[in-house]
Amino acid sequence: MALPTLSVIVPAFNEEDTIAATLDHLFAQIDEIDEIVVVNNNSTDRTEDVVRELLESQPKLRLVNESRRGVSFARNAGLDASTSDVIARLDADTLAQPGWALAIRDFFAAAPETVGVATGPLLPFDSPFRKVFANSNDRLIARARAASSDGISVVGLGMAPGGNMVIRRSAWSSVRDAVSDRTDIHDDLDLSLCVRRRDFSIAFILGMKAETSARRFRTNPVSYWRYTNLLTRTYKAHGMAHEARATRLEVWNNRAVHLVTWLPTRAYNPQSQRFSFGRMFTPEQDRITGEIGSASSN
Repeated sequence: MALPTLSVIVPAFNEEDTIAATLDHLFAQIDEIDEIVVVNNNSTDRTEDVVRELLESQPKLRLVNESRRGVSFARNAGLDASTSDVIARLDADTLAQPGWALAIRDFFAAAPETVGVATGPLLPFDSPFRKVFANSNDRLIARARAASSDGISVVGLGMAPGGNMVIRRSAWSSVRDAVSDRTDIHDDLDLSLCVRRRDFSIAFILGMKAETSARRFRTNPVSYWRYTNLLTRTYKAHGMAHEARATRLEVWNNRAVHLVTWLPTRAYNPQSQRFSFGRMFTPEQDRITGEIGSASSN
């Protein structure tokens, strides 16, 4: 059975400290990838320079510039620029694990055309609550093994997190004019709802493993609360009033969890696996440089 071609897009805004490690993990499995498209989203740091330094030595690497700032603009520019049968997206602080690309190609070679989008296990490499996230992934994995005859996937998820997702080209073509570029809604949920409305389903692929930064959980409560508001606002934008009301419980639960875990997450040093008061005041740029470097060497 012929395997589909695979593009990987990496939207990046001011990611000079993380983009090289993200790309290195993709280069390690480049035989299974047809092209990597980094979308520089009007960065003001050296993100573009870091990528340009790699272009000559990595012929499958491409750079696209998107001046309109916002993850939906960057994502859409990358999806539009890609050329493969299936198009994966990784955040610029996310490390694809060995076998990631092949798992995607194997799955879509056998999956019915009605499966338009997929995601996979995504764990934070720098969180003291990594085991909690792993347990959540384990429940999905158990569901996949119980519900799927192929033992590698489960179909019927409600949303695919954009940090580790893949979309079939036919599904993207179908929803391209429907997805929103609003910056005040949740882009991952918006895309997932559009896909489902076009009768495509969302799958979970066991081998599509990636690890990412926990920096979202280190943001202050005010910023995190604003972020969680995007879920309810997205359902409202889609005219789904019942779902918007139902999501409020999920939103408040996420906020409560964030309040409990915020300070321990900021105080945690993944290299030493210890907590320290001073760690809470480490600038994010200094923190992420060391942590993604440590995760890359493991």
